[in-house]
Amino acid sequence: MIRRLAYRLLHGRAQSYHQAHVICLPGHGIAYIRVPKAANSSIKSALAQRFGIRARGADTVAQDGFWDDTEDGVAMRLTPERFVTEGHAARCWTFSFVRHPVARLYSCWNNKVIENDALSPRFVAMGVRPGMPFAEFVQAVAETPDDRADIHVHSQSGILEYQGRLVPDFVGRVENIAADWPCVAERIEARSGVAMGRLGARNMRMGTRATVALTLPEKVRTLIIDRYRRDVDLFYPDQLP
Repeated sequence: MIRRLAYRLLHGRAQSYHQAHVICLPGHGIAYIRVPKAANSSIKSALAQRFGIRARGADTVAQDGFWDDTEDGVAMRLTPERFVTEGHAARCWTFSFVRHPVARLYSCWNNKVIENDALSPRFVAMGVRPGMPFAEFVQAVAETPDDRADIHVHSQSGILEYQGRLVPDFVGRVENIAADWPCVAERIEARSGVAMGRLGARNMRMGTRATVALTLPEKVRTLIIDRYRRDVDLFYPDQLP
């Protein structure tokens, strides 16, 4: 507990241990750690289709309930803490994808705040309102730590790290998904015998690039980078914010 608290204080925000981000296929030795707004829907759809995963209930593949109640228990959804401490991480090849924090946040704002009339309770609690300007949305996100924020604006490092270490064996970039996904597919097929094929574009909003940062006011750009500094340092140290 002391070690975990120290890590939380070090990075200035609570981490996402309580969230069941890991989709584990224990029989195949494969696991995917979801990062919302980073090709998450497309990847979950591909896993369900290629591995023939069905849910007992009426939830769609994009919903958490789908992965909580799959037929024959072929899949399970775990917190990173359980995934590591219960030994699943040692038995699985684990992957994830990230997205540049500026592009990810801009995409989230456009999808959740501009395109939709209804907001999640978490967004409402953050002070987010439908149609609000991007700069005001950024301010609300900057003032809200991960443990009080909507899942779509959680830090990617908070999702993918456990006790200061990255959980996935491979972290691809959405911006480089055309090259990174074949690497993932190759490893999955070598381990499980399941050919993943090309990744579809289910709900994938690729139009927002990291270069959007260059068009933002310096104050807004600084707020985003400061909020997601750990993400930039871990996953995009080679790119200007």
